[in-house]
Amino acid sequence: MKAKLDLKGLDKYLASLEQMNLDMNQVCADALKTGAERAVRGMKKRVAVDTGDLKKSIIVGDIKIDGNDVSIEFGVLTDDPEIRRYAHFQEYGSSSMPAHPFIRPTMAEDKRGIKSAMINKLKKIGVQAAASAEGEGSGSEG
Repeated sequence: MKAKLDLKGLDKYLASLEQMNLDMNQVCADALKTGAERAVRGMKKRVAVDTGDLKKSIIVGDIKIDGNDVSIEFGVLTDDPEIRRYAHFQEYGSSSMPAHPFIRPTMAEDKRGIKSAMINKLKKIGVQAAASAEGEGSGSEG
């Protein structure tokens, strides 16, 4: 059970950073990772805990860059089929068990916070890049 983020709606922030000649794949990767980390915190806060194995399986995966496509997986990322099955039943319920969703509510209720975290990361990258550029240009004549 995975979730997905994209950078739609962040065009103005990305455009201003692109003008700074930054590695845009890395900029996007950093923003996506920040958003995914925020989402994972929300999922872990909402997930029902029995043994704790499901909660431990809610993680941020690796960044994947393929040309200009930057992506990240997060959520229940495990090879253990029992944990994946349990996650599915927690999220959607079964004929004998009510649902205790944690992924869908996180993505719906925390949407603004996730986007805000990504915007703040982009702003921070821009401030650091601007400060770095100012540092390169400052020097004393002598």
